[in-house]
Amino acid sequence: MTGGSPIRVLIVDDVPESRDNIERLLRFEPDIQVVGKASRGQEGVELAVRLQPTVVLMDMTLPDMDGVQATLAITAQAPGSAVIMLSVQSDPELLRQAMLAGAREFLVKPFRFEELIEAVRRVAQLARPVQMVAMTPVPGAPVVEAGRPDRDGNVIAVLGTKGGVGRTFLATNLAIALRQRTGKRVVLVDTDMAFGDVAVVMNVTKAKTWTDVAQLGSSLDQEVLEEILTTHSSGVQLLLAPSIPQEAEMVTAEHFQTAMRHLRHMADFIVIDTRPGFDELMLAVMDSADCLLYVLTMEMTAIKDARQFLEVADLLGYSDKRLMLVLNRVNSYSGIPIADIEENLKQELVARIADDPAPVLRSINEGTPFIEVHADHRISAEISRLAGVVADQEAPATAPQPQEPHRSGLISRLRLGRRPA
Repeated sequence: MTGGSPIRVLIVDDVPESRDNIERLLRFEPDIQVVGKASRGQEGVELAVRLQPTVVLMDMTLPDMDGVQATLAITAQAPGSAVIMLSVQSDPELLRQAMLAGAREFLVKPFRFEELIEAVRRVAQLARPVQMVAMTPVPGAPVVEAGRPDRDGNVIAVLGTKGGVGRTFLATNLAIALRQRTGKRVVLVDTDMAFGDVAVVMNVTKAKTWTDVAQLGSSLDQEVLEEILTTHSSGVQLLLAPSIPQEAEMVTAEHFQTAMRHLRHMADFIVIDTRPGFDELMLAVMDSADCLLYVLTMEMTAIKDARQFLEVADLLGYSDKRLMLVLNRVNSYSGIPIADIEENLKQELVARIADDPAPVLRSINEGTPFIEVHADHRISAEISRLAGVVADQEAPATAPQPQEPHRSGLISRLRLGRRPA
């Protein structure tokens, strides 16, 4: 944390040497201030209420009340303070108990100095009352009943077997458009576990990820998953890809399926950003989806990939899904008429997103969602219309789009077996 008020830390640990060692470590950081120390759980709760620290370092094992009980009390009585649980055991059940009690982080002793400092700073950022954003109604949107106990979320998977077609751009902006149009709860899930970009595009750092889901395994439930989700300023909640590629292999299709079972009951819309391929995880994504949005561009290679995807999807039994084609970066210079693309794929396009690379690239680089900073742009209107189609509020657009004069022959180069009409 740079500038502003220091991170105020309260240490609760019944071992004097441990308390003193932690204090000595933190003392070297100019942006961190130890404001109190306690040796018992009840004493820690009382100090948290009185001192209102930014972060509480709470040992799991205490003589009067354990760390879980103390964390529950602090969460209720000092909700502005975020708890980091400390334990000598790495048992997933202990992690689950800590998360359910309201802890924001779980560190296993002995930990490295860097781990502690990073955790304190990360949790200090997350200590802001972000849940207020999620519950703030969107102006002009329908009023949604707060605290709705059960849902049957609509799962939309944004797919594309060719890299660079704009999957992540569409997924992130579509999620925000769904939130804007419906006022309902939307969760955006990044399933590109090794190289996911949702965190970058949404400008989110130091958040919990799929790694936390994998570590919990079968202990994951809705309450714990709620703590793992990150709330964006738009009100959309995020389940992010691991922050380092090496952790991708920790996340399995089974972890995904477990999380999705819970998310369906927690959210009204779940938008999934994917990666190219048909591996076990991507098949699990497609199995879970109610709607498959396939993104392509006006390139021969992208059209070829789209046709192959449609053929494979038929073979794999996904013909019962709502499978929609979205043409991204629509332009007048590709040399391929839109009508020829639809004829080749034997399917109409549900949406056509205009090409305007400069503001799109700027929004991605700045981490500011396009639909928020360019609300009046044609691209935003088209994505909002697509959100209406996905939410069953609008019919797919069928009006012809401006394009170049017909130039026959280009798309006839694709000689792969055509899908049956």
